[in-house]
Amino acid sequence: MNVCAHPVAAVATLTLLLSGCGGHGQAESTSQRGRAVFAAACAGCHTLTGRDSRAPGGDLAIARLSAADITSFVRVMPVHLTPADVQAVAAYVHAAAMRSGR
Repeated sequence: MNVCAHPVAAVATLTLLLSGCGGHGQAESTSQRGRAVFAAACAGCHTLTGRDSRAPGGDLAIARLSAADITSFVRVMPVHLTPADVQAVAAYVHAAAMRSGR
């Protein structure tokens, strides 16, 4: 197929390629950001082991909460995080909890 003869197909193909590349990097950077924020702001009281670690704030992987529930939980913690950091931590904690339940 001659892509030049089908500009709509060329644009659609390019859009799919670019969205696939951008999405992976964004997810990875969100995970890295969530891990870094968790380590700096949450790990002093919480763990993510999936078992009772006797941490003062408990282990967040035990409950296997949804990302939305974790977002609500993070917002009431005694730390001040940006909305983007709250989302990143919630996604990171949720993913860690799902991994611990294997």
